[in-house]
Amino acid sequence: MRAFLLNERILSFLGRLYLQLCFRDENKLHQELRRKYNGAYRNAGLVLLFDMLMALATVAAVALVAAVLYFVIA
Repeated sequence: MRAFLLNERILSFLGRLYLQLCFRDENKLHQELRRKYNGAYRNAGLVLLFDMLMALATVAAVALVAAVLYFVIA
């Protein structure tokens, strides 16, 4: 239970920070929060986390393809 609450707080903090950096205006921030993230900073944090994981997976896949091509050609 304690880990769940810590996870919830971290995701909420990241979501709030992400939205505040993207939208300086409070009205736009709350509008985007309601429209895209169902009114929860946690959801914004999850989207940010999954976006970062997908970016890392893409970089890893490209590096793997580059390594395979390098060893096949060389």
